[in-house]
Parts: sequence; C-alpha cells; structure tokens
Amino acid sequence: MGLLDLPSPALSWLDASLATALPSTARIVIWGTVGAAVSMSLYWLLSPQQQLARIAIGERRLKMAMRDGGAEMADDLASAGRLLWLAITRIGLMLVPALVSAVPVVCLMTWLHTHYGHEFPPPGQKASIRVEPAAFEGRWIAHEDRAPRVDVVDDRGIVVHSVSMPAPVPLIHKRVWWSFLIGNPLGYLPSAGSVERIEINLPERRYLFVGPEWIRGWEAPFMTALLVGSVLLKLSFRIR
Repeated sequence: MGLLDLPSPALSWLDASLATALPSTARIVIWGTVGAAVSMSLYWLLSPQQQLARIAIGERRLKMAMRDGGAEMADDLASAGRLLWLAITRIGLMLVPALVSAVPVVCLMTWLHTHYGHEFPPPGQKASIRVEPAAFEGRWIAHEDRAPRVDVVDDRGIVVHSVSMPAPVPLIHKRVWWSFLIGNPLGYLPSAGSVERIEINLPERRYLFVGPEWIRGWEAPFMTALLVGSVLLKLSFRIR
C-alpha cells in the first residue's frame, strides 16, 4: 500500500455503507462532491486569503490606471511592471496550498480507479492476458467459490508465477519508483523474476449510457461533480 492508498480502507467501508441505499453512479457523484469540499476547505485554510484579496484590489486599480487615456507611457510601463509582480506574487502564494489541497483528490481518484474502474468477466468467460516477455503465456483461472487467478506458464507449460486477483486490477508489474506513493492492490512481480509485466484485458465498468465510449466510465461523473462543487464553493465563500 502506497502513501496515497492510506485512506482506501476507510473509503471502501464508507462506500459499502452507501451502497445499501445508493447506486454506483450516485456514489461516484457524492465522492466528487466530497473531494471538492475537502480540497477547497484545505486550500481556504492554508492560503493567505486576506493577502490575496489585497493583491486582487491592487490588480484592479492598476488595470483601471492603465485604461486611463491620459496616463503617460512611463506610467503605463510602471503599472505593467507592478501588475506583473503582483501576478507572480499571487501565484507564489497560491502554489503550495493548491498542491496540498490536491492530495485528497488524488487519493480519491487512486481509490476510485481500483474500486470503480474495471470488473471481472461474466461467469463462463475468460479475460485475455498479455505477458512480457512474450515467451510466457498467461492463463485466466476462474473459480466459483473464491477469487480468480492468473497463471503464467513458460513454453513447457510449467507455471512460473501465479497471482490471485481479489480485485479487478488490469495490470501487474514489478515494483517501480512511484510504488511508495500508489501501490498495486495485487502486489508486485518478483524483481529478480523473468516475468516483467502482466496485462489483463478486464471489462471497463460503465456508468453513463449516452455519449462516446470514453466518457462512460467513472471519470466523467466524478470530475463533473468535482468541478461544479469546487466552482460553487469558490463563488459562495469568495475563495481566492
């Protein structure tokens, strides 16, 4: 489990509780709204709102002065330089709070990708598997009473690696440098092993039934709720 996966057990428990009363799409919208509320609240707490408000007032005054037709060229250049400095200062004040406030959203998206991204094939169907190197073959082994698994066999038909799949995760690989941030729920392939990568062609879950295929996953309802919620909170509380 990576650092960004730490909230996952709590999120899964809450989602299971909501599942008793709400369908999947509604829960995704709720998570987008929660992400907006937590992210904007964190940004509001960490950012110097009063200083940003003063900068905004200064920017408006400078823009009005530059629109004054009677101002001389030297004054316009000085105002433009001051305006540029205020803009750079504003970005500097907003940068760290914006990055920190994005962490809850990234945690949510990491969890949603695993929880809502894919599903297992229907009973009686198998998932196609691609293994790297191509000298190995992947086999989908389904069970009625427990989680399916993937067996990797060599050219002699000997199983060289077997992975149980308690969650529908389409990719298994060796540990990489970012694994301390985002972990693979299925674990990792042995670093000294011959198998580099296992890709499992799992069906993608669909939550919308209109529009192009790429917009029907969990991303569209989540991002819509996140953006709408963030804009409404920003306008309602005048967050800068």
